[in-house]
Amino acid sequence: MSTKTRMPGQERREAIVEAAKNLFAQRGFRGTTTRELAAAVGVTEPVLYQHFQTKRELYTAIIDQKSQEVDSKFAGLLREAGDAKDDLAFFRTLAALIMRWYTEDPAYVRLLLYSALEGHELASLCYERQAVHIFRDVADLLRRRMEAGTLRDDVDPLIAARAFIGMVGNFAQGTVIFHLPSVEGRTREEVLDSMVEIFLNGIRKTGGTK
Repeated sequence: MSTKTRMPGQERREAIVEAAKNLFAQRGFRGTTTRELAAAVGVTEPVLYQHFQTKRELYTAIIDQKSQEVDSKFAGLLREAGDAKDDLAFFRTLAALIMRWYTEDPAYVRLLLYSALEGHELASLCYERQAVHIFRDVADLLRRRMEAGTLRDDVDPLIAARAFIGMVGNFAQGTVIFHLPSVEGRTREEVLDSMVEIFLNGIRKTGGTK
């Protein structure tokens, strides 16, 4: 018997989630079989079913794991932003965080894109578990800054939040997934800084400095 089959339960579960993420990213939800998932981890299908009874349950576990990671990083960013009240620093950090989300785990991004292309019901799971909360939290921060008088109050904070995240996300996706070059003569960091400036210049009150 291989040493892989003797892994502790939690370690094996994590190994299954990681292997599943990579296989789903390569072949999609429908194109990946439980036999392939079990083989990738070095266990039998019955052992796989001890941890996850269905592919859907396994897919959901991947989303939940990534959602917890995102929530952990984002919660800290929001706390720091609330204390500092520095819009420029917040959106620079948020832009860097979005870029890292793509660069640190491109397999997960491919998994999500594959699921959307398949038209599977699970395609909306990430949006419900991650994107909705991020949009809402950034919108809440923008609303507070509008009430404080530093940002224009005639802008819908939720639309503004989605506009910024969409702008940076599109750049990150093109760079990481499609391997598009950065803007000629500019590093990724310089492009992100320019995006932050463009965004803030559009929603700052005239004369605002942060």
